[in-house]
Amino acid sequence: MQFFTLKVVNSSGESFELTHNTKTYVVKNISGLTRPTTDINTSTGTGDGTYYNSSKLQQRNLVIDVLLRGNIEANRQNLYKIFPLKTACTIYFKNRNRNVKIKGYVEVLDGDIFTSQEQMQISIICPQPYFESLQTIHTELSKIMRLFEFPFCITEPIPFSEKRNLPLCSILNNGDVACGCVLTISISGEVTNLKIYNVATQQFFGLDYEFQENDQITLNTQSGQKNISLIRDGETINLLSSMQSGSSWIQLATGINNFTFTADGADFVKIIFATVELYGGV
Repeated sequence: MQFFTLKVVNSSGESFELTHNTKTYVVKNISGLTRPTTDINTSTGTGDGTYYNSSKLQQRNLVIDVLLRGNIEANRQNLYKIFPLKTACTIYFKNRNRNVKIKGYVEVLDGDIFTSQEQMQISIICPQPYFESLQTIHTELSKIMRLFEFPFCITEPIPFSEKRNLPLCSILNNGDVACGCVLTISISGEVTNLKIYNVATQQFFGLDYEFQENDQITLNTQSGQKNISLIRDGETINLLSSMQSGSSWIQLATGINNFTFTADGADFVKIIFATVELYGGV
């Protein structure tokens, strides 16, 4: 009995599960599910040993070995349709503890068709090595704390919201590594000198810009996707040139992360953090 689920969504948006239907396919092995290897860059000096310079994770290579059953030829040809070479796909993997996904490109789909138990091998290259959680965590940061939720039944008056002197939010990163996030910042009045702080490190991301009512800012701090833009009256404006000196791209360390912000017109600012946790392996 298989204690995992393996599903693929191909470049055409078609979803196909390779597990739990042993009359057609049996997944015999998947390599590349644990942590990929690391490149450690060092240099030699006059003393013993070497000096550490930098390091980075290599790309992930998922290799799936599938045993064909039933109508062998039809099932093999079906794999050709599911995994067109050179195309993008998303692999979904679920076991007892983790439910994750990763994006990749089909490198190889090959096998020996002249064997009594025909088996195909699918190789997928994942340029970004980390698995991602399926769930996106949304956390709000603002000076106005909402206190009113449906459904409700009251006999005494209750406040709908509460104004806080110090806006603060906590985000728990249960992933294996630090990760970026996507911040959606909604503006409901005139705002200037906006700064978002990590309470523990005191690192900040600041913007020198005069914001106005109905502005919406998107700040993406994820690896390989870093950008900051403003939508105003249907027009998208790049705000990279408005970053304040000393700004750092916001990262979430593993564990609890606390954030606050300051601004002239802080009452008109609402920030939503969208976080996807990253995992080195399953």
